[in-house]
Amino acid sequence: MKRSLIYSLILLLLVIRPIDLEAQAKGSFEVTPLSAVATNSDEFAPVIVEDGILFCSNRKTNPFTTHKNFEGIRLYDLFFAPFDEEGKPGKAVKFTAGLGKNTNIGPAYLSPDGNTLWFTRNYLEGTKLKKNQPNNLGIFTARKQGSGWTDITPFRYNDPSYNLSYPFVSSDGKYLFFASDMPGTLGKYDIFMSENSNGEWGKPVNLGNSVNSADAEIHPFLHSSGRLYFTSDRTGGQGGLDIWYSVSSAGSWSKPVVLSDPINSEADDFAYYAVSTGQEGYFSSNRRKFSDDIFRFATTIIRWSNCDTLQKNSYCYEFVEEKAILGDTLGLRYRWEWNFGDGTRASGIRTEHCFAGPGVYDVSLDMINLVTGGIEKRQASYELEIEDVEQPVINAPDRVTAGETFSLNAGDTYLPGMKIARYYWNFGDETEAVGIDVSKSFPVPGRYNIQLIVSSEPGAGGVIREVCVCRDIEVVSNGN
Repeated sequence: MKRSLIYSLILLLLVIRPIDLEAQAKGSFEVTPLSAVATNSDEFAPVIVEDGILFCSNRKTNPFTTHKNFEGIRLYDLFFAPFDEEGKPGKAVKFTAGLGKNTNIGPAYLSPDGNTLWFTRNYLEGTKLKKNQPNNLGIFTARKQGSGWTDITPFRYNDPSYNLSYPFVSSDGKYLFFASDMPGTLGKYDIFMSENSNGEWGKPVNLGNSVNSADAEIHPFLHSSGRLYFTSDRTGGQGGLDIWYSVSSAGSWSKPVVLSDPINSEADDFAYYAVSTGQEGYFSSNRRKFSDDIFRFATTIIRWSNCDTLQKNSYCYEFVEEKAILGDTLGLRYRWEWNFGDGTRASGIRTEHCFAGPGVYDVSLDMINLVTGGIEKRQASYELEIEDVEQPVINAPDRVTAGETFSLNAGDTYLPGMKIARYYWNFGDETEAVGIDVSKSFPVPGRYNIQLIVSSEPGAGGVIREVCVCRDIEVVSNGN
C-alpha cells in the first residue's frame, strides 16, 4: 500500500504495514530509531536546529484535551527535542504557541540565524468549518521576538484553492523549495522553487520532469553539497514513499537517484535531513509499527583527512654491470647479453627491461662468443624479487562522463599478512559504498577524490587494522 497524500486537513495518513528494521541490510549506514522522541502517535519531518531537532507530531500534550479538526482527526503541531551531552535528542516539548488556533501546523524549517520560522499550516483556523469545506495548506513565516514568535505572514503565492507545503530555504536564503498541487503540476504533488531577489520572492517555478513525475514529490531538502533530496512514491524505489536526490548543473537537474537501504525500505521512508558532511542525519519512516517515527542515520565509513595517494606499480628496471663496463674489451668476437629469467634477453652492458608482473627472476649477464654462440663467461648472476606496492588498489577509469555508470574494483589490493574483512569506498560527494566491486555515477562534472579504505578482521586483543588510499577521477560533461 502506498502512502496517500492529503489535499485538505491532514498532512499524512497512517499506513498500517509494520516492517522489521532488523531485516534491513546494514550497507554503509547504520539506522537507529529515536526512542526518546517516539510515541504511539506520528513523529516526522525532523530538521536540525542549533541545539536540538524540530519535528512535527500529532501526539497528545494534555491528557484531558485533544485537539482535533471538524472530522475528528487529531491535529499536528511542532515539537522540539534538545540535544543531550552526547548530542542525542532527548525528551520533546511543544515548540511554541501562537502559530495557529485549532489547525495543523508543520512541517517547518528554521532559518540558519534562528530568527525566521517557515511552516506549513491550514489556511483557515478554528473548528467551525462546514462539513467537507476545503481547508488546504499554505506556507507561512513567523519572526522570533524574545522567547516567542510573532508577525505570522502568509507566503505571497499562497492560494486557498490548492496546497503549498513542506517549505525549505537554502542556507544563503536565496531559494525557497516547497511542494504543491497547484495547476500545471506534472503529478499529484510537484516540487517548486522561488528565488529571492532584493528581498522579494519571485514566482514559483516548477522544477520540471527531471525532478517531478506523474506521481508525488514532497519534502524537498537542499543539502550543502548541492543535492536536492526529496520524497516520492514514483516507481523505481523499494515501495511506498522513498527518498531520492537530484543535482543541479548548468541550469538543469540530473536524473534522480534513489537512496539504498537501510535508509529506504519497503515501508514509507521520507523527510530526509543531513548535516553538512552528509555522514549523519535524520529521516522519517513507518517501518517499525503503525505510526511514523524518526530515525537517525550515521555512516559507517568515515572519510580520512589524510589518505595515501595510490601508487602505480612499476615492473621496469634499468640494468647495468659496473665491472663489465670497466673491463669492456671484447672487440668484435664477443657481446654482452642479459638474460632476465622470464624468457627474454637483451644485448649491451646497459639496458632497460619491463617485467610482466611481480615474481622472482634469475637475472644474469653473459659474455657471448659470436663465433660459437655459446656463453664464454658469466659476468654476473643474481635473484631479483619484484613485489607490488603494499596498498589497497583502486581500479577505475581516470575520466568518465557525468551521468555515466562505471565500475570500480579493489581486487588487486596487495596487503600481505592482512585478513581483509571489508572494502569501504568514499566517493568524495557524500556517498559511500561497500564491497570489492562497486559501481558509481557522478551526476555533476568535476574532479572527485575517491578513497578506498580496507579494514581487517579483528586481531589480537580485538585490534582492527585499516589502510586507506585515494585517487582522483575527472568527471566531464557530455560532449567533452
